[in-house]
Amino acid sequence: MAVSNQQIIAILRELVALTILEEESAQAFRVRALENAIVGIESETRLLAELDEKEMIGIKGVGTSTASKIREFLDTGSIKKLDALRAAYPPDFVALSRIPGVGPKTLKRMRSDLNIENLDDLKAAIDGEKLRGLPGLGAKSEAKIAQSIERLGLHGKDRRTPIAEAMPIALDMVAELRGLKTVEDVQYCGSLRRFSETIGDVDIIVSSNDASAVMEHFVGLPSVSEVIAHGETKSSIITTTGLQVDVRVVTPDEYGAAMVYFTGSKAHNIKLRQIALSRGLLLNEYSLSDSETGKVKASKTEASIYKALGLAYIPPTMREDSGEIEAAADGSIPQVVQLDDIKGDLHFHSDWSGDGRSSIEDMIGAARDRGLD
Repeated sequence: MAVSNQQIIAILRELVALTILEEESAQAFRVRALENAIVGIESETRLLAELDEKEMIGIKGVGTSTASKIREFLDTGSIKKLDALRAAYPPDFVALSRIPGVGPKTLKRMRSDLNIENLDDLKAAIDGEKLRGLPGLGAKSEAKIAQSIERLGLHGKDRRTPIAEAMPIALDMVAELRGLKTVEDVQYCGSLRRFSETIGDVDIIVSSNDASAVMEHFVGLPSVSEVIAHGETKSSIITTTGLQVDVRVVTPDEYGAAMVYFTGSKAHNIKLRQIALSRGLLLNEYSLSDSETGKVKASKTEASIYKALGLAYIPPTMREDSGEIEAAADGSIPQVVQLDDIKGDLHFHSDWSGDGRSSIEDMIGAARDRGLD
């Protein structure tokens, strides 16, 4: 199977994250060049694997250096520069850059001065009040970093990832799996689908009658650093950025029930099961069925399950057991803001100020294309 554009984007995103550490700045020229290339490739309809370097350079934002790296990846399956950066900055070390208050310069100083390589090292340094001795840091900064670790739940396997970092990874994975001919539908779920501020692992549900093909493709993606489990219908991996991703394959008939179950929240699901029991039904990750006969009442879509329970469809972002089930029962679920509802934005950065990606003319054109006021 040819390398997809999404695979290339995932590799470039990893290269961006590691280059920020190497350059000690998110505004470095090489970082911005890679980010501009990603933006251009995301809009490209042609398959990069079928283009030569000259054609790649013709894509807006893709320069000579980036095109060369893409060609190297397509030809060899790896990029020497990326391999070197991975060796210099392992996932446990890179994960520390997610902590508010720990910028690339600070992180590298922590490593050089205090030999901090992972979360345990950082927590030990905080406990020993060693961070406050670093240039640019003090007792207040040390306390803020400690608070960030606590707030994000960064405790070993319980580590939480900001949604802004987890979402691109999930979208790349979903796009990759959606490209398989045997996949009928695929979507991320869990706290990410509920748009929680931070998430633990990324959970993805795939609708397919060929689970083995999905599993083989998933564990072989270039962004996979480690395969934790490789089963018939569920596999778990650690990405090169240190994030765990779990993929489950269900049949098309079970897809709706699985999406309800694995989207959660736990409290929301408990309420749904209670309603089901009151109606003589059983609700699980496979279906909503009659508790006596086992006859399936609904399973293919989420909407059908909510309808069978006497509820209006509840958007994923509301599923926290905060009154949404009661509202769905009496038909008073509020309307969720959609992209089409956005009329404009009061603050944008262009390349004129030096910290934006696009020209003012391009931004005006994009705003017009989207129908913004």
